[in-house]
Amino acid sequence: MLVIVDHFFKAIIPIACKTTLSSEGWAKILRDEVYAKYGMPVTVISDRGPQFVSKFLQDLYKMLDIKGNASTAFHPQTDGQTECANQEVEKYLRIFINFQQTDWPEWLPLAAFQHNNRVHSATGKSPFFINFGRNPRVAPDSHSHAPLRTPASEAFKATMKHIHDETKTALEKVAVQMKNQYDKKRKATVEYQIGDKVWLDTTNLHLARPKKKLDDKRISPFLILEKCGLSAYKLKLPATWKIYPVFNETLLTPYVAPTFANQKQDPPPPPNIINDEEQYEIDTILDHKLHKVCGPKDPKTGKYTTNTVTDYLVAWKGYGTEENKWTKESELENAKEAIAEYWESRKDTITVQAIVVDNIKADGSGSPTFILNSRMKDGNVQFQVQQGTDFVITSWYFEHEIPHLSELIKDYYWVSREEFGEEYRPVDRYAPEEEGG
Repeated sequence: MLVIVDHFFKAIIPIACKTTLSSEGWAKILRDEVYAKYGMPVTVISDRGPQFVSKFLQDLYKMLDIKGNASTAFHPQTDGQTECANQEVEKYLRIFINFQQTDWPEWLPLAAFQHNNRVHSATGKSPFFINFGRNPRVAPDSHSHAPLRTPASEAFKATMKHIHDETKTALEKVAVQMKNQYDKKRKATVEYQIGDKVWLDTTNLHLARPKKKLDDKRISPFLILEKCGLSAYKLKLPATWKIYPVFNETLLTPYVAPTFANQKQDPPPPPNIINDEEQYEIDTILDHKLHKVCGPKDPKTGKYTTNTVTDYLVAWKGYGTEENKWTKESELENAKEAIAEYWESRKDTITVQAIVVDNIKADGSGSPTFILNSRMKDGNVQFQVQQGTDFVITSWYFEHEIPHLSELIKDYYWVSREEFGEEYRPVDRYAPEEEGG
């Protein structure tokens, strides 16, 4: 469902549509439901869904002289009136739709009518009255109690009156609840200036740390570059962050300088100059990942070769966790000691993801079979299987291709080298393939 709200006279237009709505689909809705009925809009405020921020839509808005204003990162309340309207319509539908919840599109026109005929708290008038200069005719002017021709007509009349009364009560109730809930969470507004430093809330950020629960609640501070709209600010983020740099004020906290000298953080150290290039000092290597890249073409076969490369997650000395960066091994030529220390620290860590010892005979002969990993492919689960330990042969199989392992797949779990011994581990530094198979 898509709900359009006119920010001037507060009318709503609820539309039944799929979550896969495209930019072209939204353009048609804008033409048929807004332009054809109310004229050309001046501004369109939306969330940051791909259908609303696509290049196609940006060009269309530019051609029609419409200002597109997407909500700021992690703050859908930028489009707050639509959020409230969504909740009101959902409240209405919850009351009247059938048990199977299949007839909700049929109730949308009546939901819109009830909302648009109700006095809005901001204007003191109904959206219908502001738009047309009068209130709609809701019920017959005549109060005649002449008998109707059919019982069905009488029942329909009674049903509509009941729906109208219940809807009015329900919408008034939800409006009060929403206001009370908003007032509880609302905090005093802080007016920031360009150049101010602020902490950024990490609730919606995915930092490279194992446990979100133990992660920092706020990070940096960051410098404010400009104010965007009434309550959003653009921050100077690290170049490695590939996110929208505008955040609502609710995610920002004023930076307060430490009271005592020993609480102050030292400024980031300057980079070293090696071969006329800046090189930042590594504090520690936190993690690694392997992936395949296309190599040169084999002159004999004419096919491109595949190389496996390693990336390391690097923490830089003197910088916060927000500056941690995945870096190619080829870019860490002067960090061989740090890389060696990283692998030394991982000696006794988990390297085998699962083991199935179905090929071990009573006399101890035979070789084990490893299930190294699993993944989704073409809508089904695949398992990566390794046979033996002297040399590595791994292949991806769907479960129906390895029926003899069906019971043993249930034992798919993590084990360590210490538990099973060195002879049961796969090739050192093993990481599952990301593509192919």
